Amino acid sequence: MSSHENQYHCVGFDLPTAGEAYEHFHGLLDEVCDYGDMCNGKCLHTWDDGGRKLYRCRKCGGLVLVQNSEYHGLENDDYYTDYFPVDSAQEAKQLNELYGGFAIETEWKGRKIFVSNGKVSPKYK
Repeated sequence: MSSHENQYHCVGFDLPTAGEAYEHFHGLLDEVCDYGDMCNGKCLHTWDDGGRKLYRCRKCGGLVLVQNSEYHGLENDDYYTDYFPVDSAQEAKQLNELYGGFAIETEWKGRKIFVSNGKVSPKYK
């Protein structure tokens, strides 16, 4: 197994609420891979600015796929961050290649954390 592989997601996703999980990640995530906003030469995402990165939690060693997006408005910009638990770097790479920005948000079946303009959504399976 390479140093970028793990067989489990971050334990933050096992916490009872999205807010607790989000707090768990604060200051504990180290970048493993930057996927940017392109895949195979085409843009898969619909944001004005944004991208995806894979992170490893310093506390547990688990992996988190993070999607950041910014939409430019006439008066204000909107910022969104999604956190997805992944079990390996290979799984994160596959998700990045398969799903555009909105698709991963709507088709993801497991737990996720959605932060909109700095506020954590209470939706958390």
